[in-house]
Amino acid sequence: LPLRLCLDRAGLVGGDGAVHHGFCDISILRTLPGAVLMAAIDEASLQASLEFMRTWDESLSCVRYPRDDVDTRLDNAGCPPFELGRARCLRSAERADVAVLAYGVTAMTALDAAAQLDGQCNVEVWDARFAKPVDSDLIARLINAGIPIITVEDHGVTGGFGAAVIEAASDLHLDTSKVFRAGLPDDWIHQGSRGEQLAQAGIDVNGLIDLIRTAAHTETPVITTSQVQVQPA
Repeated sequence: LPLRLCLDRAGLVGGDGAVHHGFCDISILRTLPGAVLMAAIDEASLQASLEFMRTWDESLSCVRYPRDDVDTRLDNAGCPPFELGRARCLRSAERADVAVLAYGVTAMTALDAAAQLDGQCNVEVWDARFAKPVDSDLIARLINAGIPIITVEDHGVTGGFGAAVIEAASDLHLDTSKVFRAGLPDDWIHQGSRGEQLAQAGIDVNGLIDLIRTAAHTETPVITTSQVQVQPA
């Protein structure tokens, strides 16, 4: 049946407690045949995702959004409709050194990180929009162009959006050696502000800046020794 789910409090939830984080919805729901999984980055994209869900009758669909303030920086940019399995470019680069595929509100963090790296490296930022199906055409284009990919999500790396990207690339027989995953670690994150928790997981602005620099200047993937959860394919 075309069940429609709206997943509030996705990702890190601040002081609610370690077991209240929305860290496993992607890994659970993408096992369901035909499920369509989306994430919103602001009010306009939430509305657009709900409109997509309204007309999607083929299977379960859902959209996730965090317990957080709504980012308004793209209010005047216009929000294109959701198209099944298609990402949205938020920041282009003529000769990209790195492409960040961000699922959900981490796209806004990626924009901040990319802006701070202006003049140091060229960073493309994509609002992935879908964790199932992922944008396989985009993934193939980036890998075939030799552009390192960073996936970032406010969700556990186990079975999450980044895992879906690597699986899609593998299905296309593409080299995944320059695909880096950032997300919540395989560990409990305890009470604190959402900002503190994002920093602990390494997916705040500073964590993404470090990872972008690593991806841009590393021939082969590495696993960092900090709290940042970076897992190469």
